[in-house]
Amino acid sequence: MMKSVLPSFAILISSLAILTQIYATFAHAKLSDQNNEPTWLTNSHRNRIDIFKKWLGNKPIGSASNERSSISPYDVLHPTHQFKGCIDPSEPFQCPQSERCIALQFICDGHPGDCPGNLDENEETCIAAKRPAKENIEKFLQAEYGLHGVKLYTFIFGHRLAKSIEENNPFWFDTLASAFSVAKTIRNFAEKTHMTPAELTHFQNIIQMIHDGRLEEIPIFAQEAVNQGLASLVEKLYESGFMDQ
Repeated sequence: MMKSVLPSFAILISSLAILTQIYATFAHAKLSDQNNEPTWLTNSHRNRIDIFKKWLGNKPIGSASNERSSISPYDVLHPTHQFKGCIDPSEPFQCPQSERCIALQFICDGHPGDCPGNLDENEETCIAAKRPAKENIEKFLQAEYGLHGVKLYTFIFGHRLAKSIEENNPFWFDTLASAFSVAKTIRNFAEKTHMTPAELTHFQNIIQMIHDGRLEEIPIFAQEAVNQGLASLVEKLYESGFMDQ
């Protein structure tokens, strides 16, 4: 009995010794591989932070949440490049319905042909060149709606038009921005936005109030909108003959 146990015990000891050697070899190889790994693999927490920072740096700035947090309504209304699609600061005006960009002095200079279809001499083009670009006005209106909601538009335009704006934001922001951009006078604006005579009178009084700086007559939320760029837009309208009768 004792003789049969001894060979089995010897075999077990030998097997354990072989397994120990195999494990030691594997562990050494793994350690060598780890020593050759890049730092970002051996420090997963730091790697995640670095990747997140790179993602933030490359994140598109077009999302609404990003714009609301980093770009004020005033900045939207007064961008570095006033007209989209034009990179050269010496030619900042993009011709309507075209990708061509021209210098501001060529707009309404009495010499057609700078824009396709002679649109550089078009009356609405001449008006738009004196005001913030239509797409920037639209972004400003959207930003103000996001900050103050329908109550601001009720204050400016009255209940009926404000309700329509609340029901169809995209259509009305586009319509209002276009009218602010190219309507020669406030009456033309009223025609483009289908205002009633009473709504026109109300709107005219609000514009006059903002222009005169009668802030004590304006609700707090509207005062904030005035300081965020609404006053600047009103002044641009005045300078370009918007309130002329």
